[in-house]
Amino acid sequence: MSTDKRSTDKSSTELPAETDHAALFWQFSLALYPLLQTELLALQDQYNCNVNLLLLSAWRPFLPPLPQLMQALSPQHLTTQQIRQIRREVSRVLKEQPADPLLGQLRQQLLDTELTAERLEQRALVQCCADAAACIVPASTLRQQYLHSHQVPASIQQQLTVDLDQALLQLGLSQPFLPAKA
Repeated sequence: MSTDKRSTDKSSTELPAETDHAALFWQFSLALYPLLQTELLALQDQYNCNVNLLLLSAWRPFLPPLPQLMQALSPQHLTTQQIRQIRREVSRVLKEQPADPLLGQLRQQLLDTELTAERLEQRALVQCCADAAACIVPASTLRQQYLHSHQVPASIQQQLTVDLDQALLQLGLSQPFLPAKA
């Protein structure tokens, strides 16, 4: 997700033909992300971790194997990264020229586009989870595998697990959310 704070009213980023599960995951992410924003962005920026995959590991108790999730995520994630890179460059230029309203407008449009791309990532992840029989890996195991594959130190992995558990409790959830069968 972006380093910028976002409002929880995302009606402007509504996607056509979005599944109920994708919409539920989006709403879950909007609730959880602010509680872990600093930590998740550090993982994104320092270790190139995908925040949406980490959020998914908090949302579902069982997931498909990591290679399947990465394959489903890959095309959209590349697009999101490209949009994020352009937005960051515009933000850098805007710091040098803060009075330029067109640059500010462009930055906001890129931010909105990045948010939509992230939502498309989430939809791809949820679609990958649609086959319940393929969801055989405990989410905590998958998260550990994923973070290990990105060379995230064990102490940071452990802290993320603790912080995720605390955030879920704060949201009134004691375990990952399991959406109803479609």
